[in-house]
Amino acid sequence: MKAAQIDRFGGPEVFSIVEIPRPEPAPGQVLVKTAACGVNFAETSLRQNNFLVTPSLPTILGSEVVGTVEKLGEGVDGIRVGDRVVAALFVDGTRNGGYAEYAVAKQDFVVPIPDDISFEDACAVTVQGLTGHYITTVHPPRDRRVLVTAAAGGVGGMLVQFARLHGAHTIIGAVGSEARFGAVKELGASDVVNYNEPGWEGALRAATAGLGPDLVYDSVGGEVFDTNLAMLSEHGKLVFYGSNNLKGDSISSDQMRMMNLRNLTVASFGIQGQLSRERLRSGLTEIFSLLREGSIRPRIAGRYPLEEVGEAHRALEARGTLGKVLLIP
Repeated sequence: MKAAQIDRFGGPEVFSIVEIPRPEPAPGQVLVKTAACGVNFAETSLRQNNFLVTPSLPTILGSEVVGTVEKLGEGVDGIRVGDRVVAALFVDGTRNGGYAEYAVAKQDFVVPIPDDISFEDACAVTVQGLTGHYITTVHPPRDRRVLVTAAAGGVGGMLVQFARLHGAHTIIGAVGSEARFGAVKELGASDVVNYNEPGWEGALRAATAGLGPDLVYDSVGGEVFDTNLAMLSEHGKLVFYGSNNLKGDSISSDQMRMMNLRNLTVASFGIQGQLSRERLRSGLTEIFSLLREGSIRPRIAGRYPLEEVGEAHRALEARGTLGKVLLIP
């Protein structure tokens, strides 16, 4: 089979397309013929050896695939050859194997896709949809003034939609350019601000009637994180997630004093710790139901052939995408 492999860490140029033997499913595993594979920010950090774990090299990245069951390992039950499935490779912490024509996954992390949901939509709501679903469940937005950073991206777009579903009072999307304002408003944001615009704090204050947000979902990190923390209203909460926030410096002593004086909370979110076999299945079942009824809708930002995986990573890292980026082997 063909696969996109890295044998060293670095920029998008480290990918090479290789021909390797098709994997065989071990006991308890399923072999999936890949119809689409999601491309996620975490994988851009793994490629640079800048994530929570260091993969052994050479490796094939890829945290989630959708496709058709090709072969069953010994002892697999409840799954048949030919089934349409999501294989959630990120749940067991390996985060690899998806950038290929075939992938193996543990049967516990393989979930059927309803016949009336396309492979692409199912892939687009796996990592991103589950992240949006669980962040808004653990840190509920009901009746709060919510700020979502990177709101035009895959997870950000889902967070805007889930915040709306869960009864947020106000939803402000923060994006990197005005060209994205319309796309974020289409998802349900009441206002949009540009965090690359000097003095964007004024626009954020105006969008919250001078009060500032009282709940922030942030994946951008850096100076945007610092501004978000400073703009929080009293008793507000900032929830950070994503690989960009793993690169920043520690919270300063001045920020700690401000948090203490204003009773602010900073919380982190990582999807790996949220998902057991049961929660994965129940979460995706709920998301598929919302997708079917039109309550949420994914946006596909780009479809790249396997040979252009480096371009897919470049587009994602440049924050030049509106929604989910897919590889199509």
